Amino acid sequence: MRISAVAAAVEHLKPARAADAYAGRESLTFVRLRVTTEDGLAGEGVTGRFLADSVAALLNREIADLATGQDAMAHEALRTRILRQLAPRGAAGAVVSALSAFDLALWDLKGKALGQPVARLVGGARDAVPAYATAGLPAFTEAELVAACETALADGFAGVKVLVGGRPIAEDAARVRAVRRAIGDAALMLDANCGFTVDQAKRLAHLVADCDIAFFEEPVRDNDVASLAALRRAIPIPLAAGQMMQSPAWFRDALAAGALDILQPNAAFCGGLTAMLRILALAEAHGVPVTGAGGFEAANLPAMAGHPHGGMLEVHGAHAALRDRFAAHPAFERGRLAVPDLPGLGFALAA
Repeated sequence: MRISAVAAAVEHLKPARAADAYAGRESLTFVRLRVTTEDGLAGEGVTGRFLADSVAALLNREIADLATGQDAMAHEALRTRILRQLAPRGAAGAVVSALSAFDLALWDLKGKALGQPVARLVGGARDAVPAYATAGLPAFTEAELVAACETALADGFAGVKVLVGGRPIAEDAARVRAVRRAIGDAALMLDANCGFTVDQAKRLAHLVADCDIAFFEEPVRDNDVASLAALRRAIPIPLAAGQMMQSPAWFRDALAAGALDILQPNAAFCGGLTAMLRILALAEAHGVPVTGAGGFEAANLPAMAGHPHGGMLEVHGAHAALRDRFAAHPAFERGRLAVPDLPGLGFALAA
């Protein structure tokens, strides 16, 4: 099954509402990829907004040159070839984003060629994964924030996440408290998108320490491992991070340093499903749970459902327009994302 074409394109989507565009114009930019074989099969992959034009160019030129004519089933050999040519000294950035989309497309092809869902090929540990909603977006008023979280829980999600940062810490704390009062004992998570110093994150954590926060995601700048480890020693709230990290060594170092309570790899960024499975195995060996974050839940579902150490997945409120872009997408049923009974990854992008 030889590769005949590699074609990537960048798409910019309009957020569903103005309040959803919390990350600016590029919050719903993504790269879509189609890898076609000589016998007519096509596999799809996706990656996110960072350096999107450069990522698409790498896929359409360098990776296409390296992959065309190669065996699509030999994804480890292709992966090694790409990394040796394009990132021989361990670089990340656009190369790993491009590799993420390409690796996903190869797994999609493999599932379609074998007539099996990829989640089953990698282990078939479960047929559905619990989902939590990132419902609390920064532009919401406090009343809108509370209402969004209540609606998500009423829709059956296993918990809700609130974004913090960008306003006075005392105000963030008050908003978190308002949500906790409204939702009772439902799971509540926080996400700072790497927006705080250690001291700022520590202050917010202490202000909401009695709010039973399930985890505090990406609290410190640059996801610095030493800072995360210091913060984890100083606060009672579990820490989570990793959704945009692209080096397996970062996950190894975070685990070795005892910096995190929860690991959050994302197949659309970390190097694809192949890398995510390795990170899941690392986390399992260290006894650290894994929870999805960073969107692209359709791309992450095969790993989280297929591997026995997989955990919850995030459904991001600001990504509604992206989900609408899919012609086929995993169904949300009774609080869980179900593995589609389709060959391949189980998602398809509309033409």
